[in-house]
Amino acid sequence: MMFSPSSRITIGLCTAVSLIALQATPTLAFDPTGNEIADAFLSVLDGQEGTVESYGGVNESGNAVTIESLVITDENDPDTKVTIASTVLNGGALLGNGRLKLDGLSLQSLQLDSDDGGMTLESLDATELVLPSAEEAAAGGTGSPGYKTVEIKNVNIQDEDGKVADIAAISSSIDSMDGDLPTSGSFSLTGATIDVNQLEVEEAKSLTELGYETLSLDVSASGKWDPEAATIDIPELKIDAKDAASLSLALSLGGVTREVIEQLEEKSDKPEEAMGLLQNVTLVNAKIRLDDASLTGRILDQEAQKAGVEVPVYVAGLTGSLPLMLGMLQNKELEGQVAQAVTEYLNTPGSLEIIAAPGAPVPFSQVMGTAMLAPQMIPQILSVGITANQ
Repeated sequence: MMFSPSSRITIGLCTAVSLIALQATPTLAFDPTGNEIADAFLSVLDGQEGTVESYGGVNESGNAVTIESLVITDENDPDTKVTIASTVLNGGALLGNGRLKLDGLSLQSLQLDSDDGGMTLESLDATELVLPSAEEAAAGGTGSPGYKTVEIKNVNIQDEDGKVADIAAISSSIDSMDGDLPTSGSFSLTGATIDVNQLEVEEAKSLTELGYETLSLDVSASGKWDPEAATIDIPELKIDAKDAASLSLALSLGGVTREVIEQLEEKSDKPEEAMGLLQNVTLVNAKIRLDDASLTGRILDQEAQKAGVEVPVYVAGLTGSLPLMLGMLQNKELEGQVAQAVTEYLNTPGSLEIIAAPGAPVPFSQVMGTAMLAPQMIPQILSVGITANQ
């Protein structure tokens, strides 16, 4: 993990934010409130690893039920606790299958405390939320929670030594459904500021040496699955690190049937079996783009200094060695494209773009087989091209 708080903090975050990490059990630890909507909601939180320790007043006004001062504890770790100042359940209704449907959910002032760190968030608002029944959750979560939108504001994450990261906002939306399966949606994370000195990974030292004390990130993604055509299109998944670089991915896949999606959900905890389900999925096209915003220049300055030469001399040495390094591609046309693009980029850092556009969709089984037996053929079967500063 990138952050030093343990997995308990991650579990707590998921519990508090998405309300689905804890599996409810039929035996409730909390005293019933007398309000069926509030009790149904609390039963989702009161689970095998979590306990609704206490709550304050429960008030009803119109179609809104408000639970004040909610406290959830981890029965396996007495030092871990989630408190929510105010929880508002709007338009709640118990469905015939035992699930709880909410027109809206609003959490205010959530705080997760643990012996190795914690987290706070100012607010979480969700719309058109459906939570599984206690029986479904206890049986293994056969009724997955659904929602229309989720908006989270002002998240602060700490470890035992202090603040690790701030996140200004997180948003997610499911724009269309096919039965119980989402078919389109989007996600964004904005204003994430990470303290580089608090990262445990080895790369943190390198980032500090490059002059970064903090990293400011924005992440965005959107996608659409067409179950009839069995295609998935991801127009852009983008990670934008301010004053460093942005990396974006666009991807189109075929062969993604309802059966594949359903089986992937069933195998979510068995990655090896899940990978086997992708054998017949095909790559239609893909694009990876890097846009520099000073990171490349910082790296070149650092490496040239280590080598004891000026940056132009260091770059000339790198580009001069490209023909030897690219010989492994065994593709003269592509070797020329790569050499030209990389040379242009290193001399004038702007952008690098790699595109895979095969004439016909290529099954992942073929890609993986080629990667193991003849990796130099991957660019050929995927019709890979590369350009710089375009």
